[in-house]
Amino acid sequence: MTAWHLDARHFIANKDLSESGWLTARQGKITATLIAKASTRSGFDEALAQIIEPPPPIDDNAYMEFGRRMEPEIALWLKDEWGIMPNAWLIRHPDRPEYVATPDGIHLSTPLIAEIKTTGKDWETYRQVPIQYRRQVQWQLYVTGADTCVFAWMLRAESAGRMVPAWMEPRQVVVERDDKYIKDLLATAEQLLERKEKHHATVQS
Repeated sequence: MTAWHLDARHFIANKDLSESGWLTARQGKITATLIAKASTRSGFDEALAQIIEPPPPIDDNAYMEFGRRMEPEIALWLKDEWGIMPNAWLIRHPDRPEYVATPDGIHLSTPLIAEIKTTGKDWETYRQVPIQYRRQVQWQLYVTGADTCVFAWMLRAESAGRMVPAWMEPRQVVVERDDKYIKDLLATAEQLLERKEKHHATVQS
């Protein structure tokens, strides 16, 4: 079991307190979303562009609204089931402040985190979960130093023109830390940072 090293120094911006401050704190850093995108050949250049300059905001839609509405409820369900506290803090790695993540839940005394997703397609097993989400989970485990993540998801359905939960409770799976997987993500992160520095050096020269 890894040491649970999180303390106040690692919590750097809270999305619920200031979304603009949270976005600013993430800019230029390697986030879980960014590393997941950069882990494919086609996504690397897009991720590099995003780390250099903030992308424009994504237009809101019914799927995003459903996620915003359901994720707090799922977080409370996880708190009851696992004792994992809902989280909106951006957390930095203790030794690499450019590596950050915002897991949806954090246990206060055990190296355990949570990640929540909503989906229009059920995933019967964790292998069916999109690979970008599985990469995000491993990055969050690395940044926080956790051993385990409870990955929970809720299927959405449409009723009377509105997105509603398809189940009474979310589904969940326990995901263990995979250091070999994390090693590959770290190699990609280093490439991103190197390309970022080269870009800045070229602009300044």
